[in-house]
Amino acid sequence: MKTKFKDERFQDDERAWADFLITRVGLLLFSSILLISAFNIHTLFIQQEVAGKMDTGLSSLASYIEDVDSTSIQGVHYYTFDIDPGVNIDISSRYVSAYSDTKTGRVTRARALMTTFYPQNSIWDRRPELLEAIAYRCEGRTGLGDDALIDGDWQSINEMLNQAGTELAQEPFIPDTMQPLIVEKVILNIRTEEGVEKRGVTIVYQ
Repeated sequence: MKTKFKDERFQDDERAWADFLITRVGLLLFSSILLISAFNIHTLFIQQEVAGKMDTGLSSLASYIEDVDSTSIQGVHYYTFDIDPGVNIDISSRYVSAYSDTKTGRVTRARALMTTFYPQNSIWDRRPELLEAIAYRCEGRTGLGDDALIDGDWQSINEMLNQAGTELAQEPFIPDTMQPLIVEKVILNIRTEEGVEKRGVTIVYQ
């Protein structure tokens, strides 16, 4: 009987050690999961913070361009970027986007435009080249002042603008965010049967 009692006690000790080891392993696994979760939450927080700043910057840029495009007055306007130097900006004819390579991975944001505008492209860089491209397609007419376009000219200009838009969709304009962006509204005069009509083209360049 005495020997039997000792054997049972020994078996109880083995179970206690097993429970202890299982508990320790469980605690280690739980701690590991907590650490991994903490790192993931920190990574997510950094990405959300960068994305939030990008959204603010893109909203500011898009609103500025849309405001210039909405005016009926010809003029040149200068936009100063308020965005981190490590953020890259892409500008197409219908959207603006931003991306940044952070320690936690690439963060990308985009914003569609409420209007259509045209950054510099292979057809023109700025206003003088735009007017040359118009004159080339419209028998020398530029649409400025008394040098008014005729009704049929606008179709040729639209084809040129569509060509620029297609190009920019494939290869957006990438501005230097350390330099001001120039947003210019160009007003063209078109002679119609009802009189002279004004139409605008908004261009963006540096």
